[in-house]
Amino acid sequence: MKKQIVFVAKAALAAIVGISCFTGCARQISSDVYAADHVGEASSSYPGIIISARNITVQDKERLQENGLGIVGGGIGGGLVGSQIGKGTGNNVAIIGGAIAGAVGGAFAEKALKTQDGVEYIVQLDNGELKTVVQGPQPSLDEGQAVYVIIGHKGRSRVVARRT
Repeated sequence: MKKQIVFVAKAALAAIVGISCFTGCARQISSDVYAADHVGEASSSYPGIIISARNITVQDKERLQENGLGIVGGGIGGGLVGSQIGKGTGNNVAIIGGAIAGAVGGAFAEKALKTQDGVEYIVQLDNGELKTVVQGPQPSLDEGQAVYVIIGHKGRSRVVARRT
């Protein structure tokens, strides 16, 4: 019995460490963060005014089955925990049940860790054209605020405050 408790504690610790590794999986969506390959790159900047700002949710994967690391990690962890229950056929059922429950739980955990708050900005450029950009909520920009829409050569766009 003592060995089972120690094993379950180790499995739980491994699951916590594994899940904490997923936190680095979410894409950085702040307008203040640049990838190293953008340094020194000339981007195009367009002046405009924010006409709409709407809070949104950004998800890396929409469907649960697309969260492969969570499915695999959770399935392995759940199977290991299930292997400590019962003997014979009961043990096999516990392993399978633990693996399934762990896979589902891992997929949900990965999806939650890859979900971020964001803001959808619609900007009317000074030339009358409309551009819509989704980015992180910080720094906060307001409707009616003068901004620049910056578009990089690889298509990454961002909205930043314009000093008038």
